[in-house]
Amino acid sequence: MSFSGTQGTQGTQGTQGTQGTQGTQGTQGTQGTQGTQGAGGSAGPYLSLALATTRDGISRQWTGVGGRAIDNATPGGWDAFRKMQDGPQAAVLDYELGCLAGLDISTAQKGIVKARAAGGADAVILTRPVYDQAFVDAQMSLIRSYADLRMDRLAEIQVQTGDIVSFFGGLGYLDRVATKRSLELIWAVLRMVGQMEMRLKMHFDFPRPIQTSSDVQPVIQTPGHGSWPSGHATEAFAVAQVFSALQAGGPVDALDAVTARSHPMRLAARIATNRTIAGVHYPSDSMAGAVLGLGIGEMVINWLSGQAETPVRQFNGTGFVDDFSLETLEGILPSAGMVSFVDPPSPVLSNLWQVAKDEWVR
Repeated sequence: MSFSGTQGTQGTQGTQGTQGTQGTQGTQGTQGTQGTQGAGGSAGPYLSLALATTRDGISRQWTGVGGRAIDNATPGGWDAFRKMQDGPQAAVLDYELGCLAGLDISTAQKGIVKARAAGGADAVILTRPVYDQAFVDAQMSLIRSYADLRMDRLAEIQVQTGDIVSFFGGLGYLDRVATKRSLELIWAVLRMVGQMEMRLKMHFDFPRPIQTSSDVQPVIQTPGHGSWPSGHATEAFAVAQVFSALQAGGPVDALDAVTARSHPMRLAARIATNRTIAGVHYPSDSMAGAVLGLGIGEMVINWLSGQAETPVRQFNGTGFVDDFSLETLEGILPSAGMVSFVDPPSPVLSNLWQVAKDEWVR
C-alpha cells in the first residue's frame, strides 16, 4: 500500500501527522506479515527449516504430477476476492473505489471532487478561505476558548490521533470477524478520503494555528501538512455516513442525518472539535472536512447501492469565521444539485456492500 511506510513512523510524528491514512490500520497487521505468517502462528527461518525437514521425512516418491482436480472455470469475481488475504483485498478495493472519483485542483482557491462514475461531474466543491487578519482574529479567538477543555478531552484527543474507528464501535457492533466486510468497507473509504484530503491539503497549503501564534501551544504534535480541510473531520464524517447507511440497511441523506443530530454525526462532530481543542485545527478546517467527508461517503454509498444520483455538496470558506457545529453545518450542507451515475460499481464492490449490509441483520 502507498501509505504502509508512513504507518510505521506514525508514533514518531505524534501519529496525527498521517491520520489521513488511518484507514489502512485495520489491515496493516496482515500487510506487514504476509509471507511470514504460518498457519498456526508467527513464522521465521526456524519454521522454514522445520517444514523442510518434515517434508523430507514424510514425502512419498513424487514425479511432479498434480493429483487434485481444481474447478477454475469462472476465475475472478467475488469468489476470488473472498479467498485473498487482507492486504491484497485492500489493494483491490482501493483500485475499484478509485474508479468512482478523482480531484480537480486546476484552480488555486478551489478543490473539486469529480465523480468519474458520473461522467466527471462535480460532486464536492471546496473554496479556500482567505488567510487574512479577520480570519485569524475570529478563528484564533475560538481556539483560545476551546483550549479550556483540553484536560477534559485529553484522553479522546490522544486516542483519536491514530484511531477513530473504535469510537464508532461504541455506537454499533464492529468486530473483525462478525462484521468483517463492514470494516473492510469503512477502511476502504478511509483510505480513499485519506488520499484525497492529503492532496487537497497540499493544494490549499493553509497555515496551521501554531504558525500564527506561539501562544497556541497544542497538546499534541502539529502535523506536517496544511490545515484546511481537517483530515480528522473528513474521515470522521465519511465514516459516520457509511456507518449510518450500514445501520439503516441503505442510503441515508447526509443532511437528514445531520439535522436529526444522529449519534454517528454527533460523534463525528466531537472528533472534529477535539482537533480544535488540541490546538491543531481551526473550526473552518472542520467545516470543510465535514462537507468533504459527508459528500464522499454519501457518493460511495449511493453508488454501491444502485442509486441513480447523488447530491452535490459544497463549502465556500471565503468569509467564514464562525465556529464549527452541527447546527452551522446544517445550514451549509443543503444540496447544490444532483449528479447522475453513468457507470455502475464493479461486482466486487456490489457484493461487498450487500454482504456488509447483511452483517447488520440480527
